[in-house]
Amino acid sequence: MSQEFDLTPDPRVLQMLGEINLPQWRCLAELIDNSIDGFVHAVRSGAPIEAPEISVTLPSADNENARVMVRDNGPGMSFESLENAVRAGWSGNDPLSNLGLFGMGFNIATARLGLVTEVWTSRAGDPEEVGVRIDLDELRTTRSFKVPRQTRPKPHHNTHGTTIVISRLKGDQRGYLARGNNQKTMRKHLARAYSALLGQSEAGKIRLMVGGTRLAPRRHCVWGEDRTVSFPDGTVARAVEHIDVKLAPRRYCTHCMRTLAAAEETCPTGSPSCEVVEAERRIHGWIGLQRYLHNTEFGLDFIRNGRKIEIANKDLFEWSDGDTAEVEYPTDDQRGRGRFVGEIHVDHCRVSYTKDRFERDDPAWSEMVRVVRGEGPLRPIVAKQRGYAGNDSPLYRLYQTFRRSSPQGKNGLWSRVLVVKDNDRAQQMANLFDEDDPDYLTDERWWQLVVEQDKEVLGEKPGEGGETPLPAGFVDEPGTSGTGDTTPTTTTTTTTPPPQPEPSPRRQIHDLSRKYVHPTFRVEYEIQAYGVAGNDPDLPAGLPWVLKLDDVATRTYGFLVDVSHDVFRSTTMTPLDGLLTELTHRTVEFLQGQAQDPSVAGVLADFRKQYCLDSRLDPQEIITLATSVLGDMARAVPTLIEDGQGEAMFAELHVSERDSVARRMANRGVPDHKALIADGRFWDYADPESLRGLFGRHPEIFLDGNYWNDPYASLDFGSEAISEQARTAVRSRYDAYLSDAVWLANQTPSDVERASRDAVIRASCSVRLLKSDVSD
Repeated sequence: MSQEFDLTPDPRVLQMLGEINLPQWRCLAELIDNSIDGFVHAVRSGAPIEAPEISVTLPSADNENARVMVRDNGPGMSFESLENAVRAGWSGNDPLSNLGLFGMGFNIATARLGLVTEVWTSRAGDPEEVGVRIDLDELRTTRSFKVPRQTRPKPHHNTHGTTIVISRLKGDQRGYLARGNNQKTMRKHLARAYSALLGQSEAGKIRLMVGGTRLAPRRHCVWGEDRTVSFPDGTVARAVEHIDVKLAPRRYCTHCMRTLAAAEETCPTGSPSCEVVEAERRIHGWIGLQRYLHNTEFGLDFIRNGRKIEIANKDLFEWSDGDTAEVEYPTDDQRGRGRFVGEIHVDHCRVSYTKDRFERDDPAWSEMVRVVRGEGPLRPIVAKQRGYAGNDSPLYRLYQTFRRSSPQGKNGLWSRVLVVKDNDRAQQMANLFDEDDPDYLTDERWWQLVVEQDKEVLGEKPGEGGETPLPAGFVDEPGTSGTGDTTPTTTTTTTTPPPQPEPSPRRQIHDLSRKYVHPTFRVEYEIQAYGVAGNDPDLPAGLPWVLKLDDVATRTYGFLVDVSHDVFRSTTMTPLDGLLTELTHRTVEFLQGQAQDPSVAGVLADFRKQYCLDSRLDPQEIITLATSVLGDMARAVPTLIEDGQGEAMFAELHVSERDSVARRMANRGVPDHKALIADGRFWDYADPESLRGLFGRHPEIFLDGNYWNDPYASLDFGSEAISEQARTAVRSRYDAYLSDAVWLANQTPSDVERASRDAVIRASCSVRLLKSDVSD
């Protein structure tokens, strides 16, 4: 047996693959795909893996030792299989039924993240693991095409699986991967991309761990399948449309990875490696209504063999005649918000080599489009004008009833469009759905709001009367204008997009960019805020800010603010104060001459009450916030410590502290206090001062991206004395924050009222600084 791996082609090719701009989560997905394919192959070989698991370890700090590791308990590989697996361009997978495709995903992903990759693998019964180390710098320097085969003993012959370790991470990749918020984002993407496989796959229920967190399938928050809208003519519109269409089989070349045209008997490339097989083809999935509206969080997910290749894609919401493309959805919402979502499986369609897009020139894609949205425009009048006949596609049926975000006509019922009027509240409930709150898993809470909205339309007060049957013809039916004319009509709203920030020196201020509504007079402003330099051409010389009406139709304003202006060098003036001052004056001017006679003082007070919650020194709110932040910290401890560490922590407490914890557990009727102590959940019953003491003893639990992003254990200034001094400074700073939070948590509202304003401001700032940087 050869003692070397042949890595032909030239190793420089591997480095060039690393320049492909593949997002970090997709790099991880390429490696996860290989593990899943291994599990599937084991099932098809008659030797399924029990409890299949994939674990992804991410860097905890941005330093030279940072690395990425992907480990699975799959069937493992032989020497020959491993040699092929790391060779660019080779793929032993069946491209029709596996996730892996071109044989370059491994090379692209690993070279994108780092310069050194090690792979270790073994099968059950193998006496040792076989491995390979790929050092891109070394390969480039030596110009060698070969690297030595490595082996290492196994503790148990029956163990099996594969481990990939990527080290010497590139600087930008290392910094990105080590940040807690970015890890949270990657987990979110992966949970959605593998949502079908994490539930139940051919290989069983796969356990996927990323950064120490087990991923649960990220599901769509949609209205229930039983939600329908019935009309007097007997037609029924459903909130969810299912799709399952079996297409005629087609010939497929497994070497070229392309579907042949119906008239082609052989692959046109004519390569001796071509192998043509007959492939079964099926398009299945669903499309439906999300329970809330959003500017970006809508669209269709396109899936290949269980993995989502494209997420929230909006291509099917456009119609093109070949020359121009027109957006057909959303057009009936003034803010451009949509809610059509879905999951479409097109396993037989070709995808790009980076597996982030289905190839649009594959005939299979056009077939899928015809099945899901039909021929021609979704708008009936436009379709008729363009010579298209009737459309009965799933997307067309959904579009005809639910394209609007509010009822048609002044007496329209919200139940006819399944929309919660208060979309902010609908989104807040959707967040609870994502958190698996059992009260929000079904759509009942949303439906209750819709019913109350309908009662208001019918003149009923909430809580009075029962269900009121609707008289025939009370609501305009689909295809009517409400005037007796049954000709379908389409209204296309063309709006000017809000102003976009210039590349430099403007930058968007996301905290200020939102919709502002005066709580009393309901005057609304859509604000896009940007930080600008003092010499910005649209900012009058010497002024700190300016508010401009940029779009009359949508009442969108641009707020340009020079945050470096002297007026903001103050603890009592912020850009938000400037914005609310401008909105106050515009509201007063708008209401002049009307029945209301508002004052500047009253309008400004209302605006500040609504939008300055973070700076409001309300004693009860401050105390509640401090208690909540400390509670979040306590509840996070079990997720941050090692198994069995809870008992040791409990033993570290003073006797009085342990008694206090036990007393609270008893008062709350905890049935098994020993279990809570073992896994660290007892901290939820500890005094705030005890939690502060925990940080003093174990700051490493919370820092370095675990709970807060500030470095601690990872600090290294080349001298242990200097490094320890830096750690002491970090520890002291957070201890001061905790001291303030503990003080607030132990106060009563009257105590806070008597305290000095400066002391309350300081403590409030400390509480905000204690909010987790990375918590889910």
